[in-house]
Amino acid sequence: PREGFTLLVYNAEMWVIGGYNGTLKNDVWHSSDGITWTQSTSAAGFTPRYLHTSLVYNGQMWVIGGWDGTPRNDVWRTSDGITWTQAAATSGFNARYSHSSLVFDNQMWVLGGLDVVGSLKNDVWWSSDGIVWTQSTAAAELGPRDGHTSLAFNSLMWVIGGYVNPGYVNDVWHSQ
Repeated sequence: PREGFTLLVYNAEMWVIGGYNGTLKNDVWHSSDGITWTQSTSAAGFTPRYLHTSLVYNGQMWVIGGWDGTPRNDVWRTSDGITWTQAAATSGFNARYSHSSLVFDNQMWVLGGLDVVGSLKNDVWWSSDGIVWTQSTAAAELGPRDGHTSLAFNSLMWVIGGYVNPGYVNDVWHSQ
């Protein structure tokens, strides 16, 4: 049992990465049927964390940021779920957790979240290699938020819901 983990599909399997259940986790599990789960590693190369994001990009799984006792802005990748390589110890964007990430236009994107002092963010960043990150905007029109989700659909980036001070929202935004 856990919360704040990430879930993705890679090589025809579902993968669960990290999370929290009273203890921060950096374990990695995979399953082809959702019934039988195999642990790839009990301790991935990154620090135990939750409220991070993960995605599949250029044939690898990636983990971006999150909370390990403090917000992070590191970026990690793997092709097997066992051996993790740090792409960036500190990326261009501020350390954050409870953000979202997606793959769009052959690039990785990071949107919003909470920073070191717990301030909501509405900046948007992209990278084609996980090392160099470029700010697309410092203030997206959707407003500062965390706990939202994002995805690519119909050649647009979409952001849905989350927490916007002073409460939760069910709004839907897309790129132009």
